[in-house]
Amino acid sequence: MHGDERRQLVRDFLARHKLGAISTVHPDGSPEAAVIQVTLGDDLNIVFDSFPGSRKLANIKRDSRIAMVIGWDENVTVQIEGLARPAKANELQRLRDAHVANCPLEAEFLKQGAQLFTISPQWIRYSDFRGEPMVFELSGDSLAK
Repeated sequence: MHGDERRQLVRDFLARHKLGAISTVHPDGSPEAAVIQVTLGDDLNIVFDSFPGSRKLANIKRDSRIAMVIGWDENVTVQIEGLARPAKANELQRLRDAHVANCPLEAEFLKQGAQLFTISPQWIRYSDFRGEPMVFELSGDSLAK
């Protein structure tokens, strides 16, 4: 399987899933994890929202590095390490519309002040153990379009 096929396999998997576990780091180095609703954005980016007072948002504002896992049912997962950032003004409405269409409950959170973020993956591992194990990583050039 070549790079484009691997990217498409990851993309299809991420598009089917709406929940992920995100991990951030507190200032003292201790971990923080939360389950969040996620939407596949552009180019394998992940869209999510968070309230301004949340621990994960405070951690992301201080250190944008995150790790997350999506999947885990049916013995297939995607692990992601990357950078989280607030959605840019010129993409905000488009990402909001896509996220609410994918995760309708998020509309209420956004009305209450939740902020949209995107995660840009720097490393991805796809693991499928349903039969013959298939594990591969995407990083660097293999993540680029």
